[in-house]
Amino acid sequence: MYKFNPEEFIVEEIALDGTIFEVNKKIVQHQNVEGGKFCHFVLEKKLWNTAQALNAIARAIRGGRTRFNAAGAKDRNAITVQLCSAFGAKPEQLLNIRVKDISINGAWVSDKKVELGDLLGNKFTITLTEQNCGKKISAEQIEKNAAANNYLFPNYFGYQRFGSLRMNSHLVGKALLTENWKEAVLNYLTYTDENERNQEAVAGRKKLAEELDFKAALGYFSSHLKFERTMIGHLAQHPTDYIGAFRKLPRHTMLLFVHAFQSHLFNEVIKKKIADGTLFNLEKGEFYCEAEATYGFPQDEKVRVAETNLSESVINGKVFPLLNLVGYESVITDVEKELLEKEGMQQSQFKLKSIPELSSKGTLRASISPISRFAIVEKEPAKVTFCLSSGNYATVALEYLLGKTT
Repeated sequence: MYKFNPEEFIVEEIALDGTIFEVNKKIVQHQNVEGGKFCHFVLEKKLWNTAQALNAIARAIRGGRTRFNAAGAKDRNAITVQLCSAFGAKPEQLLNIRVKDISINGAWVSDKKVELGDLLGNKFTITLTEQNCGKKISAEQIEKNAAANNYLFPNYFGYQRFGSLRMNSHLVGKALLTENWKEAVLNYLTYTDENERNQEAVAGRKKLAEELDFKAALGYFSSHLKFERTMIGHLAQHPTDYIGAFRKLPRHTMLLFVHAFQSHLFNEVIKKKIADGTLFNLEKGEFYCEAEATYGFPQDEKVRVAETNLSESVINGKVFPLLNLVGYESVITDVEKELLEKEGMQQSQFKLKSIPELSSKGTLRASISPISRFAIVEKEPAKVTFCLSSGNYATVALEYLLGKTT
């Protein structure tokens, strides 16, 4: 994992119309919608994640947190700029707030809230040093790596998808999909990893795994693990009701586990394609999408079926193969079927009987994606800038740029 200072990792959101919300740039919008009930605003922040920043803004204007929405979630250890909205707030309220390391670079009235996904992508400006990357960085080698496959990289899901600390979300997801509720709950509660630095939490997880005494665990389990303690509280009263304990989690949290397992399968397919030398292949009958005009990003919501071999167009970045995030309605490939069999699973298990609202039909995602508008800003220390499509992981792109992706 990389350890960046906020000034070394800058993220500027790219709006659906291609506009980049830049750091320290005030925006005067003339899109005010008379009678609009929402206020759109451009949030710049440092050392806050998006949820934390919106909570702080809500407190500052004495408004409810549920009134706020963002186009995407941005990490804490960075300087980021993004589009958000607030129901019932006035532009002057937001423009006048005073919160440390938060600024509002523009605000205007709208008749629509900002929805999750209302962005084209993100522009990154990243300073790479021996301290934050763990090795000496050569700007020339980064540029060479970037151009190796015509600025296209394997579109893996990053480690964050699997839980930024314990990396076990896909394991919980598999247990959930196979309706092994005891395994799902115990994995969530007791799985430990060297990345979990809170020793109180690690000790509590290990003790619970050994004793399985849920009543006793309420006395020692780390107080900051609120979801875990809620589940333990249920099991203290109903020791064998594992599905009931799991249902104590919010639906969106439970869905993250399903998505993590789908992402795990997706990554495994990419690994196999790289090993087989078929990552850039696009054969007749396979799904693909075309590149959008401004940044060359995949338009993976516009699915097409190849009528002939399009591998040359893939290499040129004009089209992108689409792979399954496997669900019960997916048209799965032989490779995906083999991976499911290896996991001891069937495709039908993505339709859960016990918790139907967690069922997943499946969708498609580009298997490769462009590092768009790549440039070396400075050579020593190496500072790079590039744009990625929404849903791409900067950490995965960095792995590629540093020559680590396999």
